[in-house]
Amino acid sequence: MVDLSLPSFSEARKLELTAEGAVEPRFIDAMGHMNVAWYLHWFDRGVWAFFARHGLDEPALKQTQRGCFALEDHIRYVSELREGDALAVHTAVIEFRPKTLRLVQYLVAPSLEKLAATREVVAVQIDLATRRSTPFSEEVRRLMEASVLPTEGRQMDEVAAQSFARAWVAAWNARDVEAVLSHYAEDAVFVSPRATRLMGVARMEGKAALRTYWQTGNSRLSSLRFRFDQATWSPKDATLTVLYEASLGSEPPVRAAEIMRFRGAQIIYGEALYGAPVDAEKADGRGT
Repeated sequence: MVDLSLPSFSEARKLELTAEGAVEPRFIDAMGHMNVAWYLHWFDRGVWAFFARHGLDEPALKQTQRGCFALEDHIRYVSELREGDALAVHTAVIEFRPKTLRLVQYLVAPSLEKLAATREVVAVQIDLATRRSTPFSEEVRRLMEASVLPTEGRQMDEVAAQSFARAWVAAWNARDVEAVLSHYAEDAVFVSPRATRLMGVARMEGKAALRTYWQTGNSRLSSLRFRFDQATWSPKDATLTVLYEASLGSEPPVRAAEIMRFRGAQIIYGEALYGAPVDAEKADGRGT
């Protein structure tokens, strides 16, 4: 069965080459293939090489007393590597923000023409003196933004979808409408029964209309809190469904679901659904 959520070998190799080598005898474990620790080792080498080319090399970090800490790390093992196999790591930025960046990496076996593993990692810039987050320098921002992988050059997959779902919840909890909107295509359509109360219609057509709706709604809510439950990714339909608990202003918390259909890495259709109050579900024996 072909896994439609994974890039092909040729697609993976389109990203910047950031590390290459071969599987050494010391990499091999009791199963006769490269141990998972060495997958992470090679991914990490790829990150540091990528950083060095984009203003975050070791001398610069020491001079500025800034560094990058990992916040999230998701690795998917696709195929095994055996002793002597050549390997290469390809890396790209898929999202860059003032204090954080999101990288995607592919570990491939060139001679075998196969994908071995994928990784998505989120890192935050840290002031090493205060150990708190801090914005990237202007030079790093310029270099990173110029390297962000175009939407048409990447696809959503299971690992990215799970990471996206949590980042989506975090963006709403921060009430960062622009962060949420950054994932929507200009021609995106969004449907929600709550939109009728504010906009007179349930269907928002186009990113501009969606921005107006969310900014209006956000300004009128005294509080907003989403609690992530689970996310389900369908590669066949390129659709992500996020289940969560929504607490909006003075209203009682309710179970909610967001359905998002993707084109590449951008959402082209979204629909919000709201269920019964959480307390009602618990009283009925369905809650936990």
